[in-house]
Amino acid sequence: LHNTGGNLNSTQWDLATRMIRNSDNQAAKNILDWYLGGDYGLQALFNDLGMTNTKAAYHWGYIRTTPEDQLKLLNQIFLVPNSSYLNEQSRQIIRNLMGSVNLSQAWGISAGSSQYYLKNGWNYEVNKYGQWYVNSIGFIPGSDNDGYTIAVYTYSSPDVPSGATLIEQYARATRNNMF
Repeated sequence: LHNTGGNLNSTQWDLATRMIRNSDNQAAKNILDWYLGGDYGLQALFNDLGMTNTKAAYHWGYIRTTPEDQLKLLNQIFLVPNSSYLNEQSRQIIRNLMGSVNLSQAWGISAGSSQYYLKNGWNYEVNKYGQWYVNSIGFIPGSDNDGYTIAVYTYSSPDVPSGATLIEQYARATRNNMF
């Protein structure tokens, strides 16, 4: 969206919709390879956003990041009124997609909230422990145009549902403390 100024062609729109709303891995790979310049282009994006603890990897599913870096990205989308990185049209596209995820994707930071904008992820680490990385990031609106960004990451979950349950506990506690 930064590269196009929010003007997506039909293929880009389809890929972005599938990637965000349905967690479509192939759509994410196609966006990375066809439009972002692969790992180098992705790392340049992270650098432009000041995401100093996020590193591109040989496969987009193995990117190493931190919740703090994800908040930098989310803040550009939801909290910075005149972002120098994303224009308002681009920000609105992302908000619309994150605000209308497939119901099977509506877990995590959305817990306890009737309105939310989110993107979840999970990945299995093949090691002797067989651990899952499960994460959920997004924005929870409040009253009077306020709200907060939130990023919760887990590691060593025995499975995705266990990680999601833990994230939802944190999300509810955060919401209760914020509002």
